[in-house]
Amino acid sequence: MRKRLMGKFIIICLVMFLIFAFAGCSLFGKADYESDGKPIAEEFRGGWECEETTLENPDGYTGYLHLEVSDDGTYSMYDIGAGNPGIEGWIEVISENELILHIKKTADTDIPDDWDGISFDQEMKYRFTEDGKLQIAYDDGQQTSTLVFYRWS
Repeated sequence: MRKRLMGKFIIICLVMFLIFAFAGCSLFGKADYESDGKPIAEEFRGGWECEETTLENPDGYTGYLHLEVSDDGTYSMYDIGAGNPGIEGWIEVISENELILHIKKTADTDIPDDWDGISFDQEMKYRFTEDGKLQIAYDDGQQTSTLVFYRWS
């Protein structure tokens, strides 16, 4: 009787382990790319199109980027023209002008060219302009690259 109970217990544990593994869950806390579940400020939410170039580099094209931000702060930034993947993860707002862009590393992760060298948990500056645009700036210590997004209609 005791061996049968132990066998059932082991099978149940294995089944639970597989369910958690395939669902992407963790018994040890959230993965570093998962949102903490707190709602992000309304001003971030929705669809955003990137302007043709960064503020600092008029020669680099960024107009292909589209940014979608969900209520819980998860985001996806991708090539809207070709549909190619880009980066995804979640945004953690840490102050009125700083955020951490958490990037989920996948086989399809494709960092925007002007953000080459970014870490997968990158502190960045941001601001909302008077005309409603969202600026997100990456600074590698030598130069800054600011993507400028406007609301997608």
